[in-house]
Amino acid sequence: MSPNRRTEPLEKSYQQLLDLCDVLEAIADSLPHPDAGLCLSTADALEPLVELTHRQEEDVLFPILAASSRPELNQTVARLRREHLSDMATAGEVTDALRGVASSSSPLSPDAVGYLLRSFFDSMRRHVYGELELIQLFVPGRSEGPIS
Repeated sequence: MSPNRRTEPLEKSYQQLLDLCDVLEAIADSLPHPDAGLCLSTADALEPLVELTHRQEEDVLFPILAASSRPELNQTVARLRREHLSDMATAGEVTDALRGVASSSSPLSPDAVGYLLRSFFDSMRRHVYGELELIQLFVPGRSEGPIS
């Protein structure tokens, strides 16, 4: 399978993550009265999508970087692996916060929930765009795609 084909499922997951970030932003903007159903559906989708994307990165992107003749990329891969742990922990906190808001039982204030959501989706967007740049640099024939 060509490297370009191998990255397609990962890039699809990146688009789904960016779409989910847009939903999180809409929820944050709607606080203190968000749509409870939207909070629950987002909470249900978040951790599985982050976990899937991380697995795809480790299966597809990391080997591409490791195959490079640039040894400093080993440090990049190690940093990205550490970031995955942090991303998953924060995704869990966001999921809990969304469920709490949906059930009107959140121990967090609306401002705190908004800050948590904004911190997460800003970080996740940076993560996605940074790794898309790596794909563009290291996958031959890969041109900028429809991800925005």
